[in-house]
Amino acid sequence: MSEPLVKCPFCGLEVPEGRFCKICGKPLNTEISVSPPEVEPQFEEDMEPYGVPSEPEKIVMPHFDVSIEDMEHEAGIVLLSRSELEVVELELDSIIERTKATRQALQLQQADKHILTVRAEELRDEFEKTKSRRRELAAVSTPLVLEKLLDALNNDEERLAKLEAISGTVDKEVYKEQRTEILHSIKELRENLKRAIKTAKNWMKGIKKTLKKLDKEVSRIEAKFKIGDIPRNSYDSSKARLERSIRIVEGGQEQLISLLRIAEKR
Repeated sequence: MSEPLVKCPFCGLEVPEGRFCKICGKPLNTEISVSPPEVEPQFEEDMEPYGVPSEPEKIVMPHFDVSIEDMEHEAGIVLLSRSELEVVELELDSIIERTKATRQALQLQQADKHILTVRAEELRDEFEKTKSRRRELAAVSTPLVLEKLLDALNNDEERLAKLEAISGTVDKEVYKEQRTEILHSIKELRENLKRAIKTAKNWMKGIKKTLKKLDKEVSRIEAKFKIGDIPRNSYDSSKARLERSIRIVEGGQEQLISLLRIAEKR
């Protein structure tokens, strides 16, 4: 038996009876007549700026379904977190569009309001989980070694340029002392940068091996489905999960390639 429906005084839609509207989240009070205001979906208003949580939370390193071969665990978490953030943003946009479509469908006279209400609630839950994942990923702000070295190198080169600009206004011995110190620091940073570039290139090899394994796993489940070893729902969910992991790893690969290009020019 379907749940009894009542009209929400805020969004004007018929929803299951209860304390709060399953669609807009506002309190249900059928005794008070309120004209439904023109409002945007609540989940859009709840969205905080990219990477900024609404309130401080304990930082927990995210878990991933995939790990990159030949790459330090922390560096892999940093790279995958950045890449998945881009995937999550697209997923949030998709959820918002699907929820808007569901809200519009609910207003049609011939709509199955019970089914659409359940669907809207599922989308809201999906949105909240995805938004929570975004906060978790955005909390990973540790820079990669390559980035630390490039920042330090830029800083020392700026210091050297400033020192040269004031060379005529300071004691010659002081100038020589400071210049020697900065040049020595720059030399060490460049040597460390070469080693970091070599390490990052090994990471690239590990990423390629990881992607090859994921592609092989996709092929494996496709074979299992075609010979009847797994049902359609298991096949669809497994393939979607693997393809999402591939997108995340490929995104990390693109970011590392970009960073390597910058480092090699130094």
